[in-house]
Amino acid sequence: MMNSKWVQNSLVLLALALILTCVSPAFGQTNESKSSMYWFMQGLSLYNQEKFSESLDAYEKALQLDPKDSEAWNNKGIDLGLLGKYDEALDAFKNAIVLNESYAQAWYNMGVIYDFKGDYYTAVQAYKRAAQIDPDYQKAFVKRNVDTDIVMGRSLSCACQDQLALV
Repeated sequence: MMNSKWVQNSLVLLALALILTCVSPAFGQTNESKSSMYWFMQGLSLYNQEKFSESLDAYEKALQLDPKDSEAWNNKGIDLGLLGKYDEALDAFKNAIVLNESYAQAWYNMGVIYDFKGDYYTAVQAYKRAAQIDPDYQKAFVKRNVDTDIVMGRSLSCACQDQLALV
């Protein structure tokens, strides 16, 4: 009997020790000493709560600590796009792509912003690149095809020899 009580108490103490190990580093940290991963996760959490301005602030703090984080650049671009800051969003996606040119999601997101700006030809190019990087990226194929139809519809009135050369 005493042995099972000892095991139970030991398990409780072990659980408490694990909780303290995970939680205690955050208690003593100031905003300046928190890691880029902390700020990235804050940004993600705030984004999921649809607090895009606050999420953007968190990603900016993450990028101050780690300016080579392509995912933080991508997520910053998403927040900027949702806030209607399309040119800044494009800059953020371009930074993500400079750091990781095979980042299909950043290429796709860039295409979305070009769509919002009405630049369908450039959007097609971004979607095309995303689909080349990730052939299973169905959203990129769909958006590319939709925008290709828009570009082709506009170009049908021109005297171009090869309509497909436009896209």
